Formats: sequence, structure tokens, C-alpha cells
Amino acid sequence: MTSTLPARVYVEPEFFAREREAIFAKEWQLAGYRAQLRDPGDYAVHDFAGWSVLVAVQDDRSLRAFHNVCRHRAGPVVDDDAGHRAIFVCGYHGWAYELDGTLRSARDFGETIDPQACGLVEVAVAEWRGLVFVNLSPTAPLAVEHHAFFHAFAEQPLETFTYSHRLVHDIAANWKVYCDNYGEGYHVPLVHPELNREIIAKEYRVTVGDHFCEHSAPTRSGAINAGRWLWRYPNLALNIYPEGMNIERIIPVDAGRTRVSYDFFFRDVDARAANDEVVRIACTILDEDRVICERVQHNLAAGVYDTGVLSPRHENGVAAFQQWVRESLGA
Repeated sequence: MTSTLPARVYVEPEFFAREREAIFAKEWQLAGYRAQLRDPGDYAVHDFAGWSVLVAVQDDRSLRAFHNVCRHRAGPVVDDDAGHRAIFVCGYHGWAYELDGTLRSARDFGETIDPQACGLVEVAVAEWRGLVFVNLSPTAPLAVEHHAFFHAFAEQPLETFTYSHRLVHDIAANWKVYCDNYGEGYHVPLVHPELNREIIAKEYRVTVGDHFCEHSAPTRSGAINAGRWLWRYPNLALNIYPEGMNIERIIPVDAGRTRVSYDFFFRDVDARAANDEVVRIACTILDEDRVICERVQHNLAAGVYDTGVLSPRHENGVAAFQQWVRESLGA
């Protein structure tokens, strides 16, 4: 039988510090959408695992990304999630940067500073079908790294959807607890009564691919869910509906806290009643997951449980995720 990761991996800060460098500094992270990054000066900020990354549209409409950290004394270059600016001015001491990250001026500094030597620290950025990703230290291009995952999503008419809105949820649990939970449908009949009425849970299947999992389950008549979910290691999910999707980011905050970001896209953003029902059931499912994940986190920290075993029938997705974590950590 396959054993789970030990409890200490979910609760001890030292493991989160290792994951931060071994996983989140090396994996491509979804940072924003071209729908919000169209014109020169448009920008978006993505915070994850203690980093803050700024993506900015250049004068030629290309994208560049930088650590959202002023080179003077580490103030944030911008302090909101998205917007539009001709230049970036740190709100701490007023150092100003061009869209390409070059230092434009050091306000009343008292001596000359080399603008090239004090520019913002750049981060790799790449785009796929309107989704914008960043990577702090890439080992392969986005198109190569995510090839299998993108192929599994190829038939989804992403370009026909319009961005609607974002909802953010905080969970008092380690990010891996939430990913473990996402990785199986074993818990659906007990934790998600409304979802259980929409799908045939006994036929819930998880197919493991190259660092991604495809979830599927037959749906009943009138179901809001399409019965298909795609998850990509380490923390991205595409939840598919008949008339849209919800892009989910599982964002680690620290060893015991996770932020889940929901971005909703719809084919018809004016179909208010239908879209509101999609949002309602998505948030209901997340609230149910939040409760069980927080209880699991509490028990993992209690010192009673060390390791468990995974069902080969229902938890192959969890086993794959935990193995990828082991491989990333070299353990």
C-alpha cells in the first residue's frame, strides 16, 4: 500500500521553507490574464509563497515581469493587485522605474546612481491562450513544462469566454492539505451533498498525466458542473462548466495558511442568474472543503497521526501529487 506524506511535512515551518525554494521558485505560476494586460502600462501583481511579482505591459505590448521590490530599501513598487501606470513609483521613498524595470530616478538621493545597476530584478514570463505565467528560476519553457496539461485542455473554448470577477478565500491549512483534498473524489458523498446530487460519485475517476491530473465524473440531468476538472502541479486547477470555467489558484501563505483564488470566466457574462448559480455552488463546495481541511490540519498538528495509507482505487491522484512533492524536495 502507498503511504501518505508524514504529518510533520504539513505543519513544520522548515518544510515550507524547503518547498518555497524547491517547488514555488521553480514551477510556472499563473500570475494574471491578458484580458487585464492589454495596453502599455497595464500591470498585475501576483503574491505567492512570500514573493510578490509584478507583470507589466511594455510599449510594444509585450510582457515583462519583475520582483515587486524596490532596489532602494525593499519597499513595494506597487501596492495593489492590478492597474495602469506610466511609470512605477515606490510609495516608500519615491524611487521611480520605467515599464521595463530600469531605474528612472532616485528622488533627492544626493549622488548619481547607475540606472542599469539598480533596475528591478527581472522574472521569466510567458503566455498561453491569454493566461500569463511567471517563473522565478525556470528549468524549461512554459510550453515544454506544461505541454501535456495544455494538450488536455486544448478543446476547451477558452477564447470565447469573458473574464467576470475574482473571489479570494483564506483557509487555515497547509497548501498540501488542500491539494490532497482536491486530488480525489473519495470524499464527495460525505463532504459535498449538493455536488453528490449532480454527479455519479461511484464513477468518479482521476487520470494521472505528466504532473497533472484530469478528474471526471458522469453528471446527472440539470447539473451545473460539467463533471470535468483539470489540476496541474503544484497549485493550479481549471474547473469546467458547460458555459464557462473557474480558474483556481492554491496559493501558499505559510506552513499553516493557504489562500484560494477563484477567477470566473463565462461565455455570456450577462446571463446573470445562471452565472450566479455557478458561483454559488463553487463557493459552497469550497466552504465545505475549507471546513474539512482545517480540521485535518488541526489533527495533523496534534501529534497523534503520523502517516496513513492511500486507496489505489480512489486516491491515485493524491499519491501522484505526494510523489511529485517528494521528488521536488529530493526526499
